[in-house]
Amino acid sequence: VTKGVASAPSFTQNFLQGTYTFYKANPNILFREILSGFTVAIMQVPESIAFSFVAGVPPLSGLQATWWMAFITGIFGGKPGMISGAAGALAVVVTRLTASDGDLSYLTVEERLNVLYMTMFVCGIFQIGFAMFRLAKLVRLIPETGMIGFMNGLAIIIFMAQLPAFQYCTDEPLFVDCTVEQRQWLTFAGQPLELTLVLIHIVICMAIMKFWPKTPKIGKWIPASLVALLVGTLIEWTLFRMAIGQGTRVVEETAPIAGDPPKFDWPSIPTDDSRTIPTMLSYAIQLAAIGAVESVLTLQACNEITDTVPKISDSNQECFAQGLANLVCGLFRAMGGDAMIGQSTINIMNGARHRVSSTMSGVFMLLFTLILSPFINLLPIATLTGVLFIVVLSTFQWKTFIILRYGRLSDSAAIVLVTVVAVFTNLAIAIAAGIILSALVHAWDSGAHVETDVIVKDMIVNGKRVNDVKYVHVRGSIFFSSTRKFVNMFTIASDPTTVILDFKDALIIDHSAVAAIQGLSHRYALAGKRIIILNIQQKCIGRMQRTHGDKDKLHTQMSHQVADLESQGREGEEERGEITATAGSAAASEPKDLQHLKMFETDVDGIDAELRKLAATNSADVQDVDSKHRA
Repeated sequence: VTKGVASAPSFTQNFLQGTYTFYKANPNILFREILSGFTVAIMQVPESIAFSFVAGVPPLSGLQATWWMAFITGIFGGKPGMISGAAGALAVVVTRLTASDGDLSYLTVEERLNVLYMTMFVCGIFQIGFAMFRLAKLVRLIPETGMIGFMNGLAIIIFMAQLPAFQYCTDEPLFVDCTVEQRQWLTFAGQPLELTLVLIHIVICMAIMKFWPKTPKIGKWIPASLVALLVGTLIEWTLFRMAIGQGTRVVEETAPIAGDPPKFDWPSIPTDDSRTIPTMLSYAIQLAAIGAVESVLTLQACNEITDTVPKISDSNQECFAQGLANLVCGLFRAMGGDAMIGQSTINIMNGARHRVSSTMSGVFMLLFTLILSPFINLLPIATLTGVLFIVVLSTFQWKTFIILRYGRLSDSAAIVLVTVVAVFTNLAIAIAAGIILSALVHAWDSGAHVETDVIVKDMIVNGKRVNDVKYVHVRGSIFFSSTRKFVNMFTIASDPTTVILDFKDALIIDHSAVAAIQGLSHRYALAGKRIIILNIQQKCIGRMQRTHGDKDKLHTQMSHQVADLESQGREGEEERGEITATAGSAAASEPKDLQHLKMFETDVDGIDAELRKLAATNSADVQDVDSKHRA
């Protein structure tokens, strides 16, 4: 850290000089980056406002969150050109903190907002911690079915968050100040005209967002959501209010905003109760995990578009940038956010490959907030609802129904589980549930893949011929899920007096496997029979040495000289091939299989060293009886 701080001034100077030189020599690239950032900023305005209402915070909080997130992640993020801002994945979780019937219902509105901002501050610290400990690689544990359920749950939650657009309140001057009990539903029996106008707004907005991108030339340059907001606002203030005399609820009547610049404000949270701080910490961890997952997945999607080789360091850098941005958001009364996959892919597909585009999108968002606040107050809530209904339709994974119909039962169950848990709890718990279910299914399936080839034949053990030796060639992974099947393959009462277990094509994964082998040895010993162990993989030796209960017995079982006479006869008078009767002689020098991973290595000493030396020697010579006589 000290070295980084000391070298920061020179690095910054070199970086700025290099950036200036590059764009001076490539003005076309600079123009394209700025234009792309401007386009993305326009697209983010309606969504930031809409997600603000989803989260239950003032629109200014969402707009400023987008400015901070885009600007900071544009500079420090792991992928140049990736866009961040106020996003639905966090908004649907945040609403449980700000809602009047949520987990902080015993606090006032202002106190709940302060807790939210402090939560985002702590969330940023957690995300920076994720980056420092390089935890971004854990995202690979999330199965595809879990991500499908995550997206489905997110879509359903966003849809449910739009239902207040069909409510009204007359008890308070601003809709946001009304409690859940004070809000009433619009009905065709009570307010037929207003409800009809709301539905018209939604239908027109969704139609524009659906068909506008297909308009030749201008459809690709002007965002459909911006056109929908302009048309909806025009209809609201001309046709509806002036001609018909009936309007729908607008931003100014819900939660008006003022074009104020960001101001530093340390959140003041209640400390005189025992519930607030634990709740804040719980949500901070959840938001940090959800934001990190969403951001890393967005980075991977952008890498696919640009054909960039993914790096774990880029993911950790993105986590750091997201954490720093959320930390700053909490100090400036912004709701926080994460990477936005829709805007990021559009920015990349527009040709943006550098940090100027994402950074400038944040700068433009700040300018829009300062200049366009009077216009934003005129936006109809129903039009914003139409924008988010399109977001819902694009977020929901419609291939779910194909998987449910034709896919595997466990995959269908994982999708349904994650979706349901996301809707009724939150997205972080839903992801954890999906990982656990998929891990259990994988363990169950892997446990069924242990097989053995059994041959009863005469063999030479320690230079002496032994008749009717049971030779068991084990294949597969032996761990907690497969030990029962492995043990049930043996019938101690009817087996001969000598049993050879050859683990050349098997892996001993955990202590359950070691205990199963040890238990078999003990039961055979009680029956007056012996077990000989051959070819334990090199990477599994440490586990056997460290966790086996009787190392002397293990040493004896692994040190027998065993000869298979049939193989000796096939070799004839040529060099007699010897194979290892102990663990590790068949291990390859290059890691090719699971057993060669570092996770299976361990240091040994004492009797362990002797076992290691035994494993390194060709102590097992397997020969055929008849061929030995011929020799």
